[in-house]
Amino acid sequence: MSQIDLEITRRRVDVAVLALEAWHVISTRTRNCLGHLNRNDDPESTVAHTSIEQMHLSDLSRCSRSSIIRLPNLGNVCYCEIAAAMDRYGWRLHDEWTGAPEPLALELLGPSLARYVKMVSQAAEARAERFALGEEMLELHDRDGWSGAEIGKLFGVSGSAALATIQKVRRTTNLRIRYPLPAPPATN
Repeated sequence: MSQIDLEITRRRVDVAVLALEAWHVISTRTRNCLGHLNRNDDPESTVAHTSIEQMHLSDLSRCSRSSIIRLPNLGNVCYCEIAAAMDRYGWRLHDEWTGAPEPLALELLGPSLARYVKMVSQAAEARAERFALGEEMLELHDRDGWSGAEIGKLFGVSGSAALATIQKVRRTTNLRIRYPLPAPPATN
C-alpha cells in the first residue's frame, strides 16, 4: 500500500496531550515542551490560544517538524514520543510552506529510529513502574493511614518524597478519569 493510500484510508483519533501524559505515552518533559507551542504573544504561533490543557493531536498536526524540533528543551527522545503518538493515532505533521502532510513522523528519524524507540520504551516502562510504586504508597496512606515518614522509610525515600509521589499519583489518576486513552484507529 502506498503512502498516499495509507493517508486516505487511515482513520484518526484525536487524543488530548494530557491523556498521553497521564497514560505514560509521553513524558511530563514532552508535555511541558509542547506547552511552548501556545505563545499568545506570537501571532505566528502554530497553536496560539490553545493551552496545553486543551491541546490535542489535531492541534499538533498543524505544526511542521521544524516547529516541533525548535521547542525549548525538546530532544530527540521527546520528539520520538510525539512522533510515535502522532503515527499511532493517524496524524501527520505538515510542511510549513506547502501545508502538505509530511512523511510519518517516525520515518523522519532515519537510521537512529531503533535507538530512540528503545529509549522511549524504556522510559515509558520506568514511568509505569514508578506509578505502580506510587499507587502502593497511596494505598498505604489512604487505606492504612500511614504517615509520609512511615511510607518513606518502607520505600527508602524521605517522607516528603513519599508524599510528593502520592500527590503525583493522585493527579495522574484524576487525569486518567478525565482523559481516557482511546484505542488507536484500525487500519483498513
